[in-house]
Amino acid sequence: MNRKIFIVLFIILSLFIFPPLLAPSVHDSDSQESAIRADLVERGHPYQSFIAYIEKNGSDPEYGERFDVTWHDFDSETGMTATIFYVKKNDEGYEVVSAGTGP
Repeated sequence: MNRKIFIVLFIILSLFIFPPLLAPSVHDSDSQESAIRADLVERGHPYQSFIAYIEKNGSDPEYGERFDVTWHDFDSETGMTATIFYVKKNDEGYEVVSAGTGP
């Protein structure tokens, strides 16, 4: 019985500790989705970077590929979350060039 409790507590604790530690190495901007997730980590949301839902939604010749991202920004005073990300390829991989709310 004690062993099962220990295992459950270890798993729960791991879910809280590992995302912030692993996020910078996992999200290395080698893909468009990874660049978006890295941007979420830079904004201070390592947990959201793992569970955000990313969906490609067209492209813009100036800004790059457009993605709709569903995630929740707990720090936002207005409750609004940046849901549209534009990603372009550069020499080092991909980068988010613009992020914000849409119409």
